[in-house]
Amino acid sequence: MKQRSFSPSTKVFAVAWWLVLAAVFANENLHAGADALVVSDQKQLFIDDLFLKQAKQVRLRMHPAHKTGERTLEPNQPWENVSLNWFSVMQHDGKFRLWYECYDVAGWPTTNDTSFCYAESVDGLRWVKPSLGLFNYHGSRSNNILFRQTGPPGAYSRVHGAGVFLDPTAPADARYKCVSQGMFAQSSPPYRVAGMSSPDGLRWTRLPNLVCDLFADSQYSAFWDGDRDAYVLYGRVGGRGRAIGRAQSRDFSHFEPLQLVLENEATRDLYNPAAVKYPGAANTYLMFPSIYDHKTDTLEIHLAVSRDGLHWSFPNRTTPFIALGKPGQFDSGSLYLGQGFAQVRDELWHYYSGSPLKHQEAELEFLTNAVNHRIFSRTKIRLDGYVSVEAGDDEGSFVTPPLRFKGDSLALNVAVQAGGRVRVGLLDEAGQPIPGRTPADCVPITGDHIRHRVVWKAKTPLSSLAAHPVCLSFQLTKANLFAFQFIESE
Repeated sequence: MKQRSFSPSTKVFAVAWWLVLAAVFANENLHAGADALVVSDQKQLFIDDLFLKQAKQVRLRMHPAHKTGERTLEPNQPWENVSLNWFSVMQHDGKFRLWYECYDVAGWPTTNDTSFCYAESVDGLRWVKPSLGLFNYHGSRSNNILFRQTGPPGAYSRVHGAGVFLDPTAPADARYKCVSQGMFAQSSPPYRVAGMSSPDGLRWTRLPNLVCDLFADSQYSAFWDGDRDAYVLYGRVGGRGRAIGRAQSRDFSHFEPLQLVLENEATRDLYNPAAVKYPGAANTYLMFPSIYDHKTDTLEIHLAVSRDGLHWSFPNRTTPFIALGKPGQFDSGSLYLGQGFAQVRDELWHYYSGSPLKHQEAELEFLTNAVNHRIFSRTKIRLDGYVSVEAGDDEGSFVTPPLRFKGDSLALNVAVQAGGRVRVGLLDEAGQPIPGRTPADCVPITGDHIRHRVVWKAKTPLSSLAAHPVCLSFQLTKANLFAFQFIESE
């Protein structure tokens, strides 16, 4: 693949973007000191141009997820005989946990048509729908339904578009949280964003009042952002067509109206945000909205990235993170990502739902046909593997802004093709090579590595240089560089 160099305008934009981010992160883990970005010993992902200065013959590449083709969860119960719908997934308490909503013909379409259900797995591959005994469905409690309607008077209604997350700050009886659509008698129209909490993910209590005075549709995302010491909420708002908004609050029970943070072309709407704060690296926020194309009536899953959760961009506007399947496959018409993901060894597993039906074809007569059923499936990517700095046959290079770090070694997440290599050196505050730490002094890196410790001719630990800012100078050929991290050697 022929590589393109960054144009002068792109370089100007990259420098300007770095300056903006330096100000944004003034009080966070990645922030601007008087003369450098403080990266400390936290992993840094190449999701945007932040670390790219003096870039030549390299580009940022978004890496689509690899579909496994598995049928992770299928509608095979009477209460699922119309469709499966929005879902959330996480690893916790030694197992994979999944919450989903579904519809049946008997309840369609009413305010009591949605079953909020639960499934679990020990390996993330084989899932069971346990008999929970919590809900009487047509005379039997032998089902995995948590409830169909819930809440106190004035807030009693179904759950729709539920996004479940784990709250690390909450007491044990409220460690699971959820945001969803709820119906509140005092609101007009009545559907607003509702909140719930649970000690175990099975027995839920709805908050008596709406948590955000916003008409609720599609799925909502929320999580605790430790860097901001606040809960963050994402959901649908108006923009150029359907768009994504954001709000934050110290109190889960109340958010101000969402403010627009991401929109697309007028003919391509954004649906569910599926937003997360990436746990493995500093200041990395990811969003996986389904983009509805008015021209084709289809929905595919795309990737958006942010350093602060406020300012978002698409690494690639044209290539989906998860693309539609071929005609005749179960996921050839519309796709939605589940909220959350799982790390399994050195892979990240995302789960999505797919149907051969297009957006305007989701009518009861089509939904109940088994060939059109919405199926949950699994994808996988390498750890940190959403976006990389890529170089082709011609050697590429770039230099980072000045960095303040902590640690005695440098580790890279990198994939090098046959015949390629990566070398990295260190520059001082004045931009001069540090003796013994130049790219020429670096043992060339080849092969595929999630955590490769860089070796130079100089034998002293990197910690001897930590008192002053340094720049990293990369040279790479036929390689993809995903992340770097200063570490303490074992």
